[in-house]
Amino acid sequence: MAWPRSYLLKTIQSLGGAALVGISSIGGFAQSFEQTDQGIKKPFTKLVVLGAPGEVEYGSLFQSWGNRWSEVFGPSECEWIDGTTGDEEQSSASVDDKSRILEFLSERSQSSDEQSDAPKWLVLIGHGTHDASGAKFNLRGPDISADEIAKALEGDSSRWIIVNCASSSGPFHASLSGKNRVVITATKSGAEQNFARFGGYLSLAISDPASDLDHDSSVSILEAFLAASASVARFYRDEGRLASEQSLLDDNGDKKGTPASFFRGLRPAKAPADGLQLDGGLAQRVIVHRLGSGPEYSLEKLASINGIEDDIAKLRSNKASLPPEEYYRELETLLLRLAEQMFGPEPTEGKPLLGLPE
Repeated sequence: MAWPRSYLLKTIQSLGGAALVGISSIGGFAQSFEQTDQGIKKPFTKLVVLGAPGEVEYGSLFQSWGNRWSEVFGPSECEWIDGTTGDEEQSSASVDDKSRILEFLSERSQSSDEQSDAPKWLVLIGHGTHDASGAKFNLRGPDISADEIAKALEGDSSRWIIVNCASSSGPFHASLSGKNRVVITATKSGAEQNFARFGGYLSLAISDPASDLDHDSSVSILEAFLAASASVARFYRDEGRLASEQSLLDDNGDKKGTPASFFRGLRPAKAPADGLQLDGGLAQRVIVHRLGSGPEYSLEKLASINGIEDDIAKLRSNKASLPPEEYYRELETLLLRLAEQMFGPEPTEGKPLLGLPE
């Protein structure tokens, strides 16, 4: 008895074709919530920080951007630090937002009762600076550096999604990139010090159906990153201005980051230099927003699905070195295993799909 090829077709359709031409996304379906053995759901941990605005106009912008994240996360499920309120000079002298952030990170990183694949979020919205001492995010009171955040998370193996929408945020990759982390910055370097618009476009992209590139009724953080980056590029092009920001995403721990220009849709369009691995595999599994209903899996089932997806990604990366017959045979085997995990067993005889070699 063989797994029906209809399952394979159903799998490919569910992945939006990503298993053949891009990065698989089905693993993100259940990651919006942590599911306990008793079937009780609890929201994962999230912190949105609005930094010191400097000017009233920026404060209004940052509040608008932050409110969009809060709406997507759920106001009752989102920790919130608003540095845009009150008189800034007075607030800076009496408020220490940095301590609140570090306390939040330290408490969550020491938690032992959370599944490592259940994402924890840190979203920074505001201005940034960079000098000889490193990159910092501007706050009421002392600014916070990438190294300080890294120290607070030191030794923590749980999944962190760190989004820095500020100018001069690129160096955050060098400090925060690591295993089981997604790090997104509005700029690629500390020298990009002008006001960054990326955060505004990202706050729109996380809930925009147009961001759903693989049509799986959800928006992943990779899809939101790609959509926001495209909007930033379009803004500067339409204004006839030289782009002063280029966003980066890192999720493979190499501290380099990948720009959106390396993708065409979800499909890699370029290969990184020096044999480096392209980012995006983990980010595509992390769902920011569900646009409609979809399957939900237990953590055990999700781990199995993610493992198969990792095998598919490895196979795809070796495609050029394999004979076509061997590549497609192995791909079909993996897709059928994935179909079994997603849809359950239904052993019947079937014929090869789309002429894939037996």
